[in-house]
Amino acid sequence: PGLAADRAYENRSMKAQRKGPDRSGAAFAVIGGSNELAEGSVTLRPLRSNDEQQLIARSTLIDHLKKARP
Repeated sequence: PGLAADRAYENRSMKAQRKGPDRSGAAFAVIGGSNELAEGSVTLRPLRSNDEQQLIARSTLIDHLKKARP
């Protein structure tokens, strides 16, 4: 199967926006703030493991997510 995604554009704090993916059972949160946008990157934060978050190029996001799937 493919990858499922949701988004949170609301005017809420970052902490509040992070609760949604965690409650949904998502494996990762993908964060694309103004710094990431300027750099052409996203922050990939694992939600179900103790792995460190990574700053990755937006162009490699799908490959990272596909490799991380069980």
